[in-house]
Amino acid sequence: AYMVEDDGENRRWFVRLPKGYSVEINEFKFPITSQERVSATCADISTGGVCVESPEPFKPETRLQVRVNIPRLNKFMSGFFKAYENDAEQYLQAIAEVACCEPTAGGYQVGLSFIDLDPDTSKALTGLIKKALADAAR
Repeated sequence: AYMVEDDGENRRWFVRLPKGYSVEINEFKFPITSQERVSATCADISTGGVCVESPEPFKPETRLQVRVNIPRLNKFMSGFFKAYENDAEQYLQAIAEVACCEPTAGGYQVGLSFIDLDPDTSKALTGLIKKALADAAR
């Protein structure tokens, strides 16, 4: 599925991968340690952001710290990170902004746009999505 995301200035096409990764979200406030973590489930992910099913609502424009557990993400990392082969411990960490929040039957569907994502992680995610979609097309 291709989705157009409009960031106000330019419309960018992001390929979205539907995957039920586990996600941890907390509001980007200090001290970070005092923030309650919310466990959510990924509905789909792209290099531009992630859509999650959350038990809690989040206000649009809220900044969040997001951790998505993505097994095998490191296989798409350049050099150094490939040393970590423990699939259980592979996370994408990013700062994201809430784009939208809609109530659903079981909670809320929250659209998050990445505003700070490490370039290496972004490249790895692109590689992972391309590979997954190529595999699915077979």
